[in-house]
Amino acid sequence: MTIADPRLLRPPAVLGRIAGLTLLHWGVLDSPHGLSLVVEVVDEDNTGALQTGPWKDPQTDNLSIHATTGDADPIYPKTMARFTGPAWQRWMITFDRYDRPARVNASTATLTITLRPLDLDVVIDLTDAAR
Repeated sequence: MTIADPRLLRPPAVLGRIAGLTLLHWGVLDSPHGLSLVVEVVDEDNTGALQTGPWKDPQTDNLSIHATTGDADPIYPKTMARFTGPAWQRWMITFDRYDRPARVNASTATLTITLRPLDLDVVIDLTDAAR
């Protein structure tokens, strides 16, 4: 199998700021693993907010993400790994492909990221029209 070069679909960007926390992504890629991205929440002022309540509970995932294409049902990530530090939480997300057809067509997809408990919803439009 020949692995294609990943394509950068969207450069890294700050997606929102709320309650002293910043939500950002490190870039959206169309890669051998399908649609992939890293999303991070950073406590910019190092207030300790990410060390309390639901942020601290390893059983609570405070971020959800799904892709949609047109009117089809949402497509959820195949893999989503969470990593934490004192002032950040990071999720590595892939919609997987490997040697199969892509589960998400990047040129027609919209990603919706929901951050709880802050009630922050952000949309990343990957459609050709948004470029």
